[in-house]
Amino acid sequence: MTFLTRSIVPALAMLLGSTALAVADPNWSVEIKGGRFEPDLDEYGQFYGSDDTAHFAVAGTWLARRWLEVGAELGYLSDDGVGVLPVSGTPGAPVEYTLWPLHLFVTLRGEFASGQLFVPYASVGASLAYYEQKIDQQPDRNGRTDVGANARAGLQLLLDRVDPLTAEESGFLKHSYLFIEGQWFTTEVDDIDLGGYAWLLGFKLEF
Repeated sequence: MTFLTRSIVPALAMLLGSTALAVADPNWSVEIKGGRFEPDLDEYGQFYGSDDTAHFAVAGTWLARRWLEVGAELGYLSDDGVGVLPVSGTPGAPVEYTLWPLHLFVTLRGEFASGQLFVPYASVGASLAYYEQKIDQQPDRNGRTDVGANARAGLQLLLDRVDPLTAEESGFLKHSYLFIEGQWFTTEVDDIDLGGYAWLLGFKLEF
């Protein structure tokens, strides 16, 4: 019993203490982002007048560690153009295209010190999307894609030094970041890939 109290118990307490330090406080984050999206669709620019369109998204993550996050993101994009006339096969009918991509991802963050000004990160995960296409004088097309993959990388700028609301970690709002991000995802329906590339600017709040 003396051996347990003098050797094993202190060692176990030290192990539990180091584990507790390794785990981040129960932190969550919310991200709001927007930018441009370039669909991986053949002749997209021919029918919609441009090779890219506006893209907006919101995301939430759970910080399992300061360097490890698990999250989900819902995006939105919509574009107006001209569809294909069913008789001649040429552009002509007004069309409205809408896509809601949903991403699940795991993120590795390059945060090596408290208060680090720039934090790089990269993610991988799974994706699917709900799509809707309305073409004048034709039936609407809508549905859900198959499950695909996604990847992203970005750089976060810590705003605590300029934001008084996050100057102290003791408050409800712990950190705030401004970030730039590049995304790629692929998700198909009937062998047509509705994914593509996005370049986004966003704001992240940790609490």
